Amino acid sequence: MHFTGMNDTTYARVRDRIREDILTGVFAPGVRLVVAELVQRYGVSQMPIREALQQLQGEGLVSLLPQKGASVRKLDEHFISNMYDVRMAIETMLVRRSIEYMTESQICVLEQIQNDYEIAVESDKMSEALHLNEKFHSIINVTAHNPEAVKIIDQHWGLIDSLRSKFGFSNKRVKEIISDHRQIIEALKQRDVQLAATVTEKHVKEAKDDLILRMRTLTE
Repeated sequence: MHFTGMNDTTYARVRDRIREDILTGVFAPGVRLVVAELVQRYGVSQMPIREALQQLQGEGLVSLLPQKGASVRKLDEHFISNMYDVRMAIETMLVRRSIEYMTESQICVLEQIQNDYEIAVESDKMSEALHLNEKFHSIINVTAHNPEAVKIIDQHWGLIDSLRSKFGFSNKRVKEIISDHRQIIEALKQRDVQLAATVTEKHVKEAKDDLILRMRTLTE
C-alpha cells in the first residue's frame, strides 16, 4: 500500500538505500531504525521512510513492532532457505497454471527476453541480466492469473537482486539458469505441465543452494 501523494521514485530510492545499508552492514542485525535519524541520513520526509520500512518488513529485512518501532532482522541461511522454499512452492504452482493461458505471442516474448539475457550475461552486464531474469519469470507468473500469489513472489525480488549484486553467481549457476530457462520455454511450447513444474522446482532449488554457498564462501 502506498500513501496518498507518495512519490514512488522517492520511496523506491529510499527503500533501496536502506536495503543496501542493511546488506553492507551499516545497520547491523538487531539495530533499531529510528525514523527521525533516517530522515536526517537520507534527506527525505518521514512519509517515504515509513513506507520504505513497511516494504522492507515485507521482504523480511526489517521487523516492525508496536511501541518498539523498526529493527534490522538477521539475514542468515535459515531465512534465505525459507524464502526460496516459499518461492519454489508458489512458482511451481504458477507455472502449472500459466500453461492454460499462455499465448504463442507471449512465448515469443519469453524467447526474446531469454536471448537478451544470454547476451547480457556474455557481456557481463549483471544489472541488465537481473532485470531480464525478473522480467522472464514475471511474464509466466502474471499469466497464471493469481495476483495474490504474484504479490508474495514480487515482494522479494528487490532483496534477491541486491543479494545477487553483492554475492554474484557461480559459473555453474549461470549455465543452469540458461539451460533451465530454455527448458521452461520448451515445456510451455509443448504445453507440458509436468515438465514445466519439474524444471521450475529444480530452478528455484538450485538458486537457493547457489546463493547460500556464495554467502558462505564470501563471508567466511
